[in-house]
Amino acid sequence: MTAPQQSPGARRRERTSVREAAARDADRTSASDERTAQQIWVDGAAPTLPTRASRPEQVVFHLGPTNSGKTYESLQALAATGSGVYAAPLRQLAHEAYAKLSAQLPEGTVGLSTGEEEINPLARIVCCTVEKAPLRGELLVLDESHWVADPDRGHHWARLLLTGEYREMHLISAAEAYLLLKPLVADAERVEVVNHERLSRLDVLRVPVKPTGVRPQTLVVAFSRKTVYAVAAQVDQQRPGKVGVLYGALPPATRREVIERFTTGELDVLVTTDVIGHGINVPATTVLFAETAKFDGSEVRPLRTWEAAQIAGRAGRYGLTGHGTVGVLTGIPGLKPAIGLVGEGAAVARGDELSDLPKRAPRLRPELEDLGAFEPVDLPEALTRWMTWARRATRDEAMTADDVTSLVLRVHALLPLLRGPLGAAGDLRTVWRLVNLAIDYNPPRRIRWLTLARAALRHAVGLPVAAETVLPDVPRGGSVEDYEQAAAAARDAQTLLRQFPGVAGLTSEDAAWVEEECAESISELLPDAISVSGSSRCVECGTSIAPWFTTCKPCSHRPAGSARDHRGGSRDHRPGGRPASRSGSRQGRRPTRSGRG
Repeated sequence: MTAPQQSPGARRRERTSVREAAARDADRTSASDERTAQQIWVDGAAPTLPTRASRPEQVVFHLGPTNSGKTYESLQALAATGSGVYAAPLRQLAHEAYAKLSAQLPEGTVGLSTGEEEINPLARIVCCTVEKAPLRGELLVLDESHWVADPDRGHHWARLLLTGEYREMHLISAAEAYLLLKPLVADAERVEVVNHERLSRLDVLRVPVKPTGVRPQTLVVAFSRKTVYAVAAQVDQQRPGKVGVLYGALPPATRREVIERFTTGELDVLVTTDVIGHGINVPATTVLFAETAKFDGSEVRPLRTWEAAQIAGRAGRYGLTGHGTVGVLTGIPGLKPAIGLVGEGAAVARGDELSDLPKRAPRLRPELEDLGAFEPVDLPEALTRWMTWARRATRDEAMTADDVTSLVLRVHALLPLLRGPLGAAGDLRTVWRLVNLAIDYNPPRRIRWLTLARAALRHAVGLPVAAETVLPDVPRGGSVEDYEQAAAAARDAQTLLRQFPGVAGLTSEDAAWVEEECAESISELLPDAISVSGSSRCVECGTSIAPWFTTCKPCSHRPAGSARDHRGGSRDHRPGGRPASRSGSRQGRRPTRSGRG
């Protein structure tokens, strides 16, 4: 009996089925091989947690609220030892420590290193930002150590504590961070905990203060540049010319000058963002919150009590003003500070309550040697694999793997440049240095980092680079904001030129000169910028509005071209926040290689 013959269509379906099965088997085999290869890489690379060759003989924890003498005692220990490092999160704090120790010790004993400034960096005692701290020395004073929980910069603290080879360490911190910090120095021969209490009273004003009632030696706190100017304009009406502003976008030199003017009494009131809360000491008797909510990068949220405490604690500095008071400022359109939250922050600042400091585990970030990469093209996969390993390796540890996504994105942005003539300069170590430049990569400044990286690569292969690409000129007759942006560009240029000197024929001193010129111009313009600020009034009719709006609701819905306001009056042509142009011999000059025009 003969078997029935298959039709041509059935044979085709059978052959197709066989091919598809074979393809699936091949895919499964390939996937299995890839998983095996990845596991071999993870096991074979065998990265380990950072360690140190010699452990500290003693670690002293200085724990307590603000204004409790923690930093003072630590600096005294550093001065007595005569050799070591003071490290802090902000340039301003490094400057303060440098000034205090320099006044106390023989000339040449103390140096400064902040990334932007280098003064005798090989001195026996160096005051620096944490990123610039040496990994070995006699005594380390680490201020604001609770920054180890910061999601963006905490890995610098973790690396320094895990690998720093110091005979002695003094860690200054809020008490709530002790459990985060202790495991990082678990190998110390001796651990001492010194609990500090606040040295001055801190009272809460139960009645809100209006702009007419703001007294001298007052800090007023807001959380955006625009709101700072709006609040300052309101207070300046009561104290003309006696109000200053302080916020992150100001160049460091301008910030130091503003703080000095407030300290000497030239300014009565300082309107500031939360930059004031990071250990900066000024003679303020009162802190007033104009708002108690801030944008944290993803949402507007109420302050946490530890954030409110850091700010409130600036009032009543021991040895400067005696006891202090904290409260809220009302009467600013659109701002409704919560007195209850301020009271909770004051309780934490006094040490009466524990704060809600986030319990984030310290972050571990890789060094190039941890990755096992051979070429730049290997970096994205190597970083991703490292993160997979590190999350597994730190599962039972008191730390966690840092998110290296931003590094991966930077590598992917650079790789297309390396396919052309610039590829000759794009060796693994150079690319790693470029992706780790301390230049903001968040929009809209992402293009700035890539522009500077491209300039460094072009310079390395001998291609021309226009100087203005790296270092823009000092603006001519600009506003405060124009000078702020130019100063920020100059700081970015300094960061690049310290790592890659000579790009576009420039040095870091050239960039420092531009920033200094911008800072001087800002200092001259600030008083007028404050007095004419119209950011809290509708630009159409002059009605008081929230600082983040430019027009009131009725004006925003009025047909274009209408010349009457919604109250029946004529438009208020109140001056805007952009001060008149100024001219000067400094502006617009390109510095020479020596850093002078």
